[in-house]
Formats: sequence, C-alpha cells, structure tokens
Amino acid sequence: MRRLVLLAALAAVGPVARAQVPVVQGPQPPTPTDYVYARSLALSAYRGLSGGNDGIFYNPAALAAQHRLAIETEGLVARGGSETTATVFSGSVVDSTAGPVTGGFAYSYVKTMGYQPRGVYGGATDVALAFPLGKTFYVGGTMSYLNLSGPTRNVNCVNITTAVFWQLQKMVSLGAVGYNLINTYHPDLTPLAFGAGIAIGPPDTFHLTGDFYRAWGTSVRNVWSAGGEVFLFDVAAVRGGWTFDPGRNSQLWSAGIGFVANGFGMDFTYRQAFGTSGYRVMSAGFKVEIPNP
Repeated sequence: MRRLVLLAALAAVGPVARAQVPVVQGPQPPTPTDYVYARSLALSAYRGLSGGNDGIFYNPAALAAQHRLAIETEGLVARGGSETTATVFSGSVVDSTAGPVTGGFAYSYVKTMGYQPRGVYGGATDVALAFPLGKTFYVGGTMSYLNLSGPTRNVNCVNITTAVFWQLQKMVSLGAVGYNLINTYHPDLTPLAFGAGIAIGPPDTFHLTGDFYRAWGTSVRNVWSAGGEVFLFDVAAVRGGWTFDPGRNSQLWSAGIGFVANGFGMDFTYRQAFGTSGYRVMSAGFKVEIPNP
C-alpha cells in the first residue's frame, strides 16, 4: 500500500522530480524487466491489447481476455554501433483454458551491458495470474525473480507488477499497469513505473494502439508510443510502431511481420532510432497455440 501511495505522490510532483534527476541521452538497451517479444516490439504500444504471451511482462490482466493455451519462444538482440548491448532468449506458456484463473510462466536468459560497465547477465523468471471480474473487466499480476551477476554487483530480487484490462466493446480495449511495486534498490533494472494503453479495431482485421509510460528510475521518463497492425487473409500480419522518449531525446521506429497457420506462428521485428542506424534491435519468435480440448 505504501508503494502505491508513493506512485500517486510521484505522479503529482513529476515536473519537480524531473528537474532533480539526471537525464540519460539517447536510446538505451533493454533491461531485464522491459525486454520485448517480437509482436509488442513491432507495435511499440501494447498495454491496451490482448493477445500473445507478451502480456506476462506488459499487462498480465490481458492474459485472461482470451481463451487460449500457447507456448512461445523468443530471441532479441540489441546493437549499439558495432557492439551488442543486450541479448534475450525467452520461453513462455500461458493457459486460460483450465479454469477461471489464467496462468502464465516465462523464463528468460538476459544479458544487458548498457547500464553499467560490462552490464549484467543471468536469469529472469516471471509467473503471472489473471482472472475476470465480470464479463469484460480483468485483473492480474506478475511476480518476477531476477538472479543476475556482473563485475560490479549481483542482483537477486523479487518484484511485483499489477494490472487491469477492460474490454469496453469488441473494438475498444484499455489497460493500466503498475510496474515494480517493490523497491529493490536497483532503479536502473527495476524502476517503479506506471503504464496505460488503448487499442482500437476489430480483432480479425486491424488494431491501432497507443501507450503512455512513466518511470521513476535513474531518471524520470515519460514515454509515448503508437502502433498499428493489419491482418491479411487470416495468415499474416503487418505491423509498425513509433516511440517518443523526450527524457532521453530519442525517437524510435519499428516494423514487423507475423505468420500463422494451423496453430503455428512466427514473428519478426526490426527497430531503429530515427536519424541513425547506431541503435537497432532485432527480435524473432516462434509460437504454438494448442487447440482447446
């Protein structure tokens, strides 16, 4: 409860707090708690959308909005100039068919080198639960365990993310999330944050998405994102997104494509900073949806 009160208080004094913290310029590599799967990376704005296993990390409440049993594997590489600044290899499973409570599990091997000399590496484990409150409103949470090592410090901590998801009608959905509600004293890796998003569009034709994200970490960040995807002939999807991070003086664009047939799917995404090829992220994923028994 104290952590939630702090979140509200910081939102109220945001302009003052921002003036008191250093600003990190330019895009930064993913941290172990904001790594992205290919679809969410392509869209850039994902918090108001139900869909893949990405919800474990971005909005666990949205996992309960669809009836599915899915397994996904993902790989991500971030590059800064000629160097690799982060890598992620992840596997996850989500099951909303076994009962009223949806469960999700993900394990990721992460290597992030952009936040301190020679960075950190190790494992990240996420367990998510979600359930409906009524027919169109859902709540959920994710517990994360980080076990990371580095030349200057080790990170061994647990954190909690809580979320809500509201399917207003068939074409409109909303999401709101509070991230990292436990103070682990690692603000670069587990910043206290709030995110909200909206998705508009028929689920089998297209989506337009928008997100706002505010984090209180090593610096205060207000991040705006927008994206869209179009589904083609029930077998393919074309995606694109844009992110504006004024606190780091950076803008990013992303593009991706996905394929699905007979329950098997693949996603590919590329992201780059505007005006330079010095920062770029590539992600690919494979997924299987098992038919309901």
